[in-house]
Amino acid sequence: MVSAATFHAAIVEITIGSLTLAVICNLLCLQFAFPMPFDKLKLSENVLITMDRAALMGALLGSVMMPFAIFTGTLSVSGNPAGSELLYNKFLYSGLAFGFWASYLIGRIRMGSELWKNKGYNLLQVFTSIFAFTMTITVASIGGKIVRNESILDLLPFWLPIEKTIIINPIISSLLIIIGIYSMTIMYKMKDSVE
Repeated sequence: MVSAATFHAAIVEITIGSLTLAVICNLLCLQFAFPMPFDKLKLSENVLITMDRAALMGALLGSVMMPFAIFTGTLSVSGNPAGSELLYNKFLYSGLAFGFWASYLIGRIRMGSELWKNKGYNLLQVFTSIFAFTMTITVASIGGKIVRNESILDLLPFWLPIEKTIIINPIISSLLIIIGIYSMTIMYKMKDSVE
């Protein structure tokens, strides 16, 4: 019988790989709105369209796989997870990562590929994917800290406080959820098209 930890490792690899592809393709999509100063690095319109589609599919696959990664990760934890700051932070950052990727996907699907030609929307999409990927890597690093007591964040020249947790008041949490739902509702009701 295959353990939950093995399933978790496979699903995490699919998730991280897909989201890495999405971020790399998004960075290349900057060329839609910002001219590349070096001719050798300029990509054709057809290649940029392919990069946009690859970024969308990578983000979609990664976002679909993320809940499975969270679920199998929870099942693979040995012992009692209650009171573990690392697991609490992993859950918190997983929600942030999923929220950023959902925001990226909603914007891209709602506005279409034309958003890349608008400088403001282009930068917004790229920064959203970078923040989402940062949260995703943080979650993966916390998993590495739990299992092997090392993480990719150990390579950074500064220390990130992933072993300490911030407790948010339930009223503030509820307010943040309401703001998030309100923001998504506004996004869906927007009728302005990309210039």
